[in-house]
Amino acid sequence: MSTSNGSGPPVAAWQRPREEDYPLSRYAETLRERLGLILAVLLLTTAAALVYVVVAEKVYEAETELLVTPISSDDPALAGLGVIRESSDPTRDVETAAQLVTNVDVARRVARGLGLSDSPSELLERVAVEPVAQSNVVTITAEADSPERAAALANGFASATVADRTEQLRGQLDSSIARLRRTVRDLPRGQTTTDQSPASQLAALEALRGGDDPTISVETAAEAPTEPVRPKPLLSIAAGVLAGLVLGLGAAFGLQVLDPRLRREKQLRDLYNLPILARVPNAAGPMQQSGPLTLQRLGPPAAEAYRTLRATIAASRGGRTGPRSILVTSASRSEGKTTTAINLAASLALAGNRVILIEADLRRPAVGEALGESAELGTGSVLVEQSALEESLITANAYGKYLRLLLAEGSGYASGWMADHLFLPNARQLIDHAKALADYVVIDSPPLSEVIDALPLAQKADEVVVVVRRAKTHLTKLIQLGELLARHGVTPTGFVFVGVKTPGKTGYYYAPEPARGKKWRSQTPKGGSPAPARGSSAARAVSVGQDDARSTR
Repeated sequence: MSTSNGSGPPVAAWQRPREEDYPLSRYAETLRERLGLILAVLLLTTAAALVYVVVAEKVYEAETELLVTPISSDDPALAGLGVIRESSDPTRDVETAAQLVTNVDVARRVARGLGLSDSPSELLERVAVEPVAQSNVVTITAEADSPERAAALANGFASATVADRTEQLRGQLDSSIARLRRTVRDLPRGQTTTDQSPASQLAALEALRGGDDPTISVETAAEAPTEPVRPKPLLSIAAGVLAGLVLGLGAAFGLQVLDPRLRREKQLRDLYNLPILARVPNAAGPMQQSGPLTLQRLGPPAAEAYRTLRATIAASRGGRTGPRSILVTSASRSEGKTTTAINLAASLALAGNRVILIEADLRRPAVGEALGESAELGTGSVLVEQSALEESLITANAYGKYLRLLLAEGSGYASGWMADHLFLPNARQLIDHAKALADYVVIDSPPLSEVIDALPLAQKADEVVVVVRRAKTHLTKLIQLGELLARHGVTPTGFVFVGVKTPGKTGYYYAPEPARGKKWRSQTPKGGSPAPARGSSAARAVSVGQDDARSTR
């Protein structure tokens, strides 16, 4: 049954997404899945912070204070002198004094006094001057690579400011004193001296010239600091940890949104109302080899997963009797469909069922190479009626008479020109003929979302099994496959999820995992006869095959 989704393709019932989980659970899944990335970023930023703390140049700061004492604007003796005078806004007086510190002349005086090679602009970059609010104090903060240099630089700017202002004031006083002396000399003798008389003004200016600028003075000298202001180890490391968490979480959730690949089962359940028929563990040992893998090359956990698939397929028959056809496909290549088809067929055969494995992936045939078999007559010959099905079947030596193969001609070589033969009427009849000769017919199909060669076989098959691989299957391809099957009235039986975590040492398996550096020993005896070794996955399949035979045949 399907429904229409506006102008889009029909939507089958099995395509309807399940109810959404709470967002918190999705966040938790993302954190679990991307924990390695988060920890890697966290370690990287923390290490960078540690390196910064170790190699960064230590910076020390020292602070001194200048006291600003503006003079009254009503003093006639100081009229015309460049001193700081009282204003209606006291804040402006302090700001004026602050500007007197940060000028090039003061910086040059500091460089000469301390014997520094730095330019005035470089020295000014290392000094900060700030008026203290609600006071007549200006702070001078200097930084350097040692405590002593920082204190010397701060005190140097304070002293140089006072000296520069005093020098300018004395220059102005010299002119005023010379003028007043001439005036006093020309005055008549015996004239009464008052506070406003030239003689009194001259005495005041001469007294003023004997000292420093009275409007600005050093209030507090700088002392050498005991600790650097940067880097701060604890603060730097905390910042590195915080940055790592922010970047790691951002990368994790960003990749989760942008990652087009299948990562977890929930993504399947969000797309389809279909069961997961089997979960095949991650490749380990010989499973890491390229190409399809047979039971003899699988580790016990993976072999047990395919035995579970066999039992699940058998249970899906319910009360139905008679032979069954099972087509195995995937969304794209290299997802494990051929491995699944081979091992499902082998597991069914080892349980005592008569099985025919048909190689329908005529573009990239791989079954014969994986099993070490080849055939002159195969799928293409049967489709074009050059040979009968019975005479084209060969026995899989590794599994005895119960498993027979219909291989693509020239297995292991490109046979794409044969693909159109699968659209012939004989393709559907091939499944019926095979079911007359076996209890189960397993069909290795090409990935239908990439090529639709085997679509007629999918429509004819009793069961369609879709193989997906964690971190390999692209969700877009998987959605395209679902739409293709729904459009042509094909309802998949379920999924085989390849790439789950291998069970740990507590896993309930009949054979222990190989020691580090060892490989799973091949279970195929010489001569190709089905005599699996004791304790092997094949032997286990045979031992339980008698119990399952009644239910699977």
